Amino acid sequence: MRCVPTSIRRAPNLACAALLISFVSVDAMPAAAATCADLARLALPDTTVTAAEPVAAGTYTAPGGVVLTNLPAFCRIAATLTPTSDSNIQIEVWMPYSGWNRRYLGVGNGGIGGSFQYRILAWYIALNYAIAQTDMGTSPAATDPLGGRVLTGHPEKQIDYATRSTNLMTLRSKQIIDAFYGEPAKHSYFVGCSTGGGQALHEALQFPGDYDGIIAGAPAIMNTTHQAAGHVWDYDAFNSSPVNITVDQRTAMTAAIVKQCVSKDGGLSLDNFLTDPRDCHWDPAALQCTGGTSDAATCLTAPQVAAMRKYFEGPINPRTGERIYAGRMRGSESENVQIFPVGRSASTGSSTYWVFGNDFDWLTFDFDRDMDIFDDAMAARLNANTADLEEFKSHGGKLILTHGFADSQVATLNTVAYYERLIASHTGEGRQEGGEQKEALRRTQEFARLFLFPGVGHCAGGAGPDSAEGDLVPPPTPKIDRIALDALAQWVERGIAPGRIIAYHVANGVQDFSRPVCPYPALPRYSGVGDTTKASSFVCVADKDGDDNQQPAPKYLNDGDNYPIVPIDDRDRRHDPDNR
Repeated sequence: MRCVPTSIRRAPNLACAALLISFVSVDAMPAAAATCADLARLALPDTTVTAAEPVAAGTYTAPGGVVLTNLPAFCRIAATLTPTSDSNIQIEVWMPYSGWNRRYLGVGNGGIGGSFQYRILAWYIALNYAIAQTDMGTSPAATDPLGGRVLTGHPEKQIDYATRSTNLMTLRSKQIIDAFYGEPAKHSYFVGCSTGGGQALHEALQFPGDYDGIIAGAPAIMNTTHQAAGHVWDYDAFNSSPVNITVDQRTAMTAAIVKQCVSKDGGLSLDNFLTDPRDCHWDPAALQCTGGTSDAATCLTAPQVAAMRKYFEGPINPRTGERIYAGRMRGSESENVQIFPVGRSASTGSSTYWVFGNDFDWLTFDFDRDMDIFDDAMAARLNANTADLEEFKSHGGKLILTHGFADSQVATLNTVAYYERLIASHTGEGRQEGGEQKEALRRTQEFARLFLFPGVGHCAGGAGPDSAEGDLVPPPTPKIDRIALDALAQWVERGIAPGRIIAYHVANGVQDFSRPVCPYPALPRYSGVGDTTKASSFVCVADKDGDDNQQPAPKYLNDGDNYPIVPIDDRDRRHDPDNR
């Protein structure tokens, strides 16, 4: 019997599900499901199971010595995937023994990958998901002093990092889950922020049948080549004529920005963050040193003013004036945990070395000529700028994008610009009339919504609200994604689209205020009645003031033939040509 893996749009083929699994001894295979130990002999394409470990409830010491507590009993599977001779993709699959909610959850990684985030896995296993994560095939990038430069000269590993590791993790995890429980997951979700948010958008675009619902938070590797250029741009701004921005100066800038703009962007006058920093046009020259002594610790020198202006501007082609990537948001300065400038070891800048070599000096980067060379070599491999998710939408897929408005690490406006392109893709023949735009937004919001968190930094943190109700101690996972996951499940499983997400701010172990986070282009506005610390006193109002979302020039959105784009019905067979 030959089996063709089924699409998630069709009923499960139980006969095929049984044949997906072969064991050294067929007598060891239970009739309905496998034990955790049985899975050590699971045979899957290009896959070696390296651990099949029953874990008792309570405290567990994960690989690397990470101590996790208050866990349910679960089966831990570790496996190595080798789709090419230069691939070494590690995955972990954790499955609760009891109380499984019949949901599979793929969890994104961070930075350059290369390791597992066991505390995040522990968080979600406690919520009764069967979960999986991949190291993205980049080990030892997370621990090697060279960081992402260990992938230079390894194009297959670069592909593993950008796309293949997440897709294969998904395919193999679903097969492992099916084998363990004797039935497939009823719903499949993916959640990730930063690098994980980029993994999420690659999945929606290039493997649209993998997930029913996806959360893409602050997506870093969605626009990898141009985000890397952004890091190079920032590095150049602070190092071409070396300047040093201190913590005191960063704090002073944020305070000055909030003071000037807080009541002009729709937020409350007492807020210590901006609701919409696009409405703020604060000039760093406002803090330029005048020669006095009273402001010596917080004022900016003329070179620092110039560097900050460049930081806010973002990378521009110096010859053509075309925008390459968005600049940084005003109000995010104090959230920059990396002391200015962003270091050359930043993982999102590693891909420049993959093209120009590990001795490449960022200060020599030509934003005209070298940007084209970089894109020609890497855009199709690394980027997911194509805002056409009709294949994902066609099978009922739902996408929630999230981004903090005070993110200093991944440009918030890059995500906004992507969503604007997604809306534009639903206009009739590119028409931009008001009625057509409104209809295009409606069509987009049927399956994809963007939530911008005022005052929130990179995936969490900052002066704004970033926690779920009752989360007094920060969970070991990006908090805004944890909030959005509940809304996503409601949307996928009950058809209830998120009209708002309630987020809470925590200070000293107390939730001191809450705000609604609204689906773009709406933003929260105080209704004029009620407690200003309660989300119920705010309404979501469409923002209509014509903000500059810093859309890149068309040439910097052309990713060529993204590698790969797999139609839903072919998604399993691509990596399993024998239809096993």
